[in-house]
Amino acid sequence: MTDSLEQVTEANRASWNQIAPVRQGQPAEFFGAGGLALEDFELALAGDVRGKRVLQLACSCGDQVLSWSALGATAVGVDISEVALAIARQKSTDAGIPADFRRADMFDLPADLVDLDLIYFSWGAICWAPDLSRLADILATRLRPGGSVLIADHHPLWEVLAVRGDNHLAVTGDYFGRTTPRAETDDAKLPFGARGTATPPPFNAFVWPTSDVVMALLNAGLRLDAFTEHSTPDGYAGLGPTTAHLPAYYVIKATKP
Repeated sequence: MTDSLEQVTEANRASWNQIAPVRQGQPAEFFGAGGLALEDFELALAGDVRGKRVLQLACSCGDQVLSWSALGATAVGVDISEVALAIARQKSTDAGIPADFRRADMFDLPADLVDLDLIYFSWGAICWAPDLSRLADILATRLRPGGSVLIADHHPLWEVLAVRGDNHLAVTGDYFGRTTPRAETDDAKLPFGARGTATPPPFNAFVWPTSDVVMALLNAGLRLDAFTEHSTPDGYAGLGPTTAHLPAYYVIKATKP
């Protein structure tokens, strides 16, 4: 990693460690009872993962990693926060669901994480990548032929729009910001654990247009299998019924030929 990437990672790691204790996710009992922290459309796009090698990047407290493992995958979660990973490991033990959690940056992955069947990003992961093209190249080298990247993430338009009342939005970021960290972040777009606080910890996050995400994967040699955009009822809380007219998240599946 370059010094600039390392600096971004270390600054974000300190902030994630600060808020991780309140980001517990689902309790171990939820998974022990057969619960899954995955959406139906994610399961459909991933297909049968029994016996497959699945890696989640930016896995936080491990809920989705445990879900993939419960479905029969050999699941690994990578995150930069050792505090979040400690929560994930304890949850894995308490739920009786095996999973491998590693502290590493997505730009400097352990050498043994290769020949993967699925690399998964979930709900607020791509915005932490300061170099999208380099990330896509890394993903392509870690997949086995036929392996896929599955991304379900906040829409970048959602990242830059702030609700200021019924049918009233303000632009608080640059949709084309790319490698420039967001200068301003609406409270609703801060990570859970930082919202509603007088002095939230600083985060270096990046806004990547959806076209950039798609093209980075294609340029890395992957085949685009699915790309959809969706609204959610609570995507723009306080906006009113027109929230259904705006995208809140997008989904991509891309496969290595």
